[in-house]
Amino acid sequence: MNRSESYWNSYESEANRFAAEMLMPQQMIESLGREVIDSYKAEHNVEKMPLTRFVDVMAVKFRVSRPAMEFRLKNVGIGTFE
Repeated sequence: MNRSESYWNSYESEANRFAAEMLMPQQMIESLGREVIDSYKAEHNVEKMPLTRFVDVMAVKFRVSRPAMEFRLKNVGIGTFE
């Protein structure tokens, strides 16, 4: 098996996507995400929840790292990350 960088990265990327989908299903992200945002807005009497705070809370709830949550949220179209 050839483990050139481009070959290995495509498989690693695919594995990361699979793991993200398994650990953080989109439907659960959407339903729990709504609850987290609604709770934050009610508790702080604000219109919006800061994206950085949302990512932190969601990462804790799903027991994943912050970068893993950012990756998943980006893939499901939630938030913009640099």
